[in-house]
Amino acid sequence: MKSLIPQDMRGKTLSNLFVVCAGVVLTITLMHLGQLWGALMKLIHAIMPFLVGFVIAFLLLPIVNRMEALFNKLLFKRKPHPKLGRVLSTIIAYIVLLALLSGFFAILVPQLITSVKSILSYIASFISSNRETINQLLVKYEFLSIEGEKLVIAWENVVSQLMNYTSLLVDNLMAISSSIYTIVFQLFVGMIAAFYLLMEKEKYCAQVKKLCYSLLKPGTCELLIYWTRRAHRIFAGFISGKILDSLIIGIICYVCMLLFRIEYPLLISVVVGITNIIPFFGPFIGAVPSVLILLLVNPLSALWFLVFIVILQQLDGNLIGPFILGDYVGLTPFWIMLSIMLGGGLFGFTGMLLSVPLCALLYAIIRAVMEARLRKRNLPTESDFYIHAPENLQEDKPRETPDI
Repeated sequence: MKSLIPQDMRGKTLSNLFVVCAGVVLTITLMHLGQLWGALMKLIHAIMPFLVGFVIAFLLLPIVNRMEALFNKLLFKRKPHPKLGRVLSTIIAYIVLLALLSGFFAILVPQLITSVKSILSYIASFISSNRETINQLLVKYEFLSIEGEKLVIAWENVVSQLMNYTSLLVDNLMAISSSIYTIVFQLFVGMIAAFYLLMEKEKYCAQVKKLCYSLLKPGTCELLIYWTRRAHRIFAGFISGKILDSLIIGIICYVCMLLFRIEYPLLISVVVGITNIIPFFGPFIGAVPSVLILLLVNPLSALWFLVFIVILQQLDGNLIGPFILGDYVGLTPFWIMLSIMLGGGLFGFTGMLLSVPLCALLYAIIRAVMEARLRKRNLPTESDFYIHAPENLQEDKPRETPDI
C-alpha cells in the first residue's frame, strides 16, 4: 500500500505531529493542573512509608558497605558468607541509628525541657512585674472593664474568646495526634522497607538495569546509569556532609555560648544546628527564634548572639562548609537561593534540603550536554571565552568595511 506521506516529508510531518500532540497534552495538563496536583499528592502520601524507607536505606548504606567490607576482611576471609555478612552489617547499622536517636532523646530532651520551663517561669515573672501595663492592654481590648476604682472581668468577652480558643485547641490536638500517629506508622514501615532494601540492594539495582536495557538502547542505558551514579555521589556527599557540618556548627555554637555566658546555650545550639541543615538561609532561620528567646531574658545577650551568629555563618559559608562538602554543589549563591525558594515553596522543609543537590545535578547535566554540543562545533567550552562574544569569534574572519 502506497504511503500518503512522501518519503522526503515524513521527518517534518512526524516532528509537526509531535509538537501538536505535546501542545494538546500541555493544554489539558494546565486545564486540570489542580486535580493532577491533588492526585500526585495523594500518590506521594500513599507511598510515603516506602519513600521514608528509601531515605533510611540511603543514609545507612555507607555504614552497611563499610561493615560488610570489614566482616569480609576479618571474619569471612577464608570462607565467604555474603548473606550472613549483609545481615550483620545491616543490624549494626540499625543499632547505630537507634543508639544515636536514643542518645539524642536521653541526653538533650531533658535539658531542653529544663530550658523551656525556665523560659516559661521567666515569662510568668515578667507578667507579674508588668501587671499594670498588661491590665491597661486588657482594658483596651475589653477583657477587663473599670467600675468605680475596681477592675472587673468582662465575662462575656472572656467566655467567647475561651470558647474559640478551646475549639481551636481541640482541633490542633486532634491534628497533632493524627500527625504523630502518621509519623510513627511511616517510620515503622519505613524501617522495615529499608531493611529489605539493604538486604537485596544488588538484586533491585539489577532489576532496574534489566528493565532499562529491555526498553532502551544500550548507549542510552549506559548514559542513564552514569548519571544515576553521579546523582548518588552528589546527593550522598551533600546530605552526609551537610549533617556533619550542622553537627559541627551546633557544637561550636554551644561551646561559644558557654564561654560568653549567653543564656540557654543547649536549646539555642540545637535550634541553630538543626536549621543549619537548610543551605544558605538555615543560620538566619535559626537565629530568629533564638534572638526572640534571648530578648525576653537579656537584650544585651540577644545583641551579642546576633553578632556571633553572623560571624558563625560567614565561618561556615567560607571555611567549614566548603571544606566538608567539597565540590558536590558547584553552584553560585544566586542559583542556591533560587533553588531553595522554589523547593521550599513547593515541598516545604524537604524541598529546601533537597533542592540544592537536585539543582546541582540538573546544572551538571545541562553543562555536559552544552559542552558536548560546543565540542562538536569546534567551539571553546570555557565560559570566560564568551564574555566578549561574538567579537572574539569573528577575529579570524575578514572584517567588512561599514557603509558610510
